[in-house]
Amino acid sequence: MAVGVLLTGCAMTPNGRGGVMVGIDTAELFGTPISTFRLRDGTEGTLRKDPKGKYSIKLSQAFRVVPLDKAITARVARVENVGERTVVIVETQERNCAYRYEVLAFQGTDVLQWTVGNCKDRPRVELAADAKSLNIDFPNYNRLSRMIYTDNRLLNASVAVPPGVDTRAQPFADDALRATGPVIASMPGSDSGRVIPAPPAAAPAPAAAPKAGRRASAKARRQETPARAPAAISLPAPRSAAAAPAAPMIFQAEEIKPVVIDLRK
Repeated sequence: MAVGVLLTGCAMTPNGRGGVMVGIDTAELFGTPISTFRLRDGTEGTLRKDPKGKYSIKLSQAFRVVPLDKAITARVARVENVGERTVVIVETQERNCAYRYEVLAFQGTDVLQWTVGNCKDRPRVELAADAKSLNIDFPNYNRLSRMIYTDNRLLNASVAVPPGVDTRAQPFADDALRATGPVIASMPGSDSGRVIPAPPAAAPAPAAAPKAGRRASAKARRQETPARAPAAISLPAPRSAAAAPAAPMIFQAEEIKPVVIDLRK
């Protein structure tokens, strides 16, 4: 049993020179689990905080951990299965930086890690319909700074702002990194923004019946007028489907190199 405790309480972390350091996993033994998330293969990962305030992520089947050395706070903001990996976005706060994001792509015990963010905005994160790519958008004046995760890579690009997106919105995204909805202004003088419909329009008055004296003259005129071919009935053109908004144009996408971590035992 003592051997099991020792094995559970050990962790190996990268030393920055291609090797690893073996030490006591104080977060496992004495720390606090913050949250857990599930990977595509059914195993779990845990965000933990050790007694000294250091954050890290550990997978249930791995000895090594993913350290979040600079974080003074951390939380799991979004988890999505993208392609063959599970992408976990951890929102952290660092000294003099309110919003920093760790993008972690897990496949088994293999981890790709990127650090992104502009320190002042939460990004809007959107999973593609085919679940093969993930957009991470930060406002950048009159454009968007877009991180695109796909095929084990993270690309950085500047794109035009799509219609309906306000880059000045505060906050730009909510806690789940989804777009914040527009605020509907209430009508002046109303108590809850209700819309009061206008009264129905009055029905048109029925046409007056023609007098008897005019019927005969009208009948004579009809007989003198040559018959006309029935007018062609113009049918309304079929309604075309609403055109999909054009995809934002991407300029000079460049790859951001990841930190590669192998969490094998």
